[in-house]
Amino acid sequence: MLRILIFFLISFRLFAQDYDEIKGNVISRPERFASRYFIRNTLIEIFGKEASEVIDKNYFKAGKQVGGPCDIYEQVYHDHDKMVDPTRECPGGKPASKFPMFPDSNILRSSHMMKTCYELVYKGPFAKRLLREKKFEETLSQSFYPYGGDEKLKGILKKSLLSKDEEERRKALLTYCLSPGWQTL
Repeated sequence: MLRILIFFLISFRLFAQDYDEIKGNVISRPERFASRYFIRNTLIEIFGKEASEVIDKNYFKAGKQVGGPCDIYEQVYHDHDKMVDPTRECPGGKPASKFPMFPDSNILRSSHMMKTCYELVYKGPFAKRLLREKKFEETLSQSFYPYGGDEKLKGILKKSLLSKDEEERRKALLTYCLSPGWQTL
C-alpha cells in the first residue's frame, strides 16, 4: 500500500510539472551541457576527421572539467598496448569514471571550448570547406543547430553571415562554435 501511495505522489508531482508548463508557469531547470563525447562527435562531424587531434588535445582530454565519465569496462585492447577505440580510454584510471555526466557551466569548460574552437577556425585547414560554401548561412545553421533555435544568433551575425569576406565568415563560424545553444541538451 505504501508503494502505491509513493508511486501516486511521484506521478502526481510529475503531472503537475507538465500541467504548469502547459499553463505557462515558469519552471526553472538547470541547464545541462552535453558530455565531451557528444561535443567531440559534433565537432568532428562539422570540421572533419582531421580535426579530431585538435579536439582531443584541447577539449576531450579535459574530462573532469567538461564532463563525460568513461567506462572502465569499455577499454578493449587489440594489442596489449593499443586500444581499439582511443576515445574510450580512462586517463587516470578509476577516478575518470566518476566525472560528471552533465557538466556545469564553468570557466574551465568554457576556456577549453574557446581554445578548441579558435584552433579549429583559425589555425588549421579544418574550416576551409565551411568558409567556401555558397550558402554559408544555411550550412552553418544546419551544422550547429540542425533543429533550429539559432534565430537570435542569425540576427546578430547577419552582416558576417552574408559577407563574402573570409575573415567575416571566420568570425561568424567562431561565434557559432562558441555559442552554448548547440552544446546544451
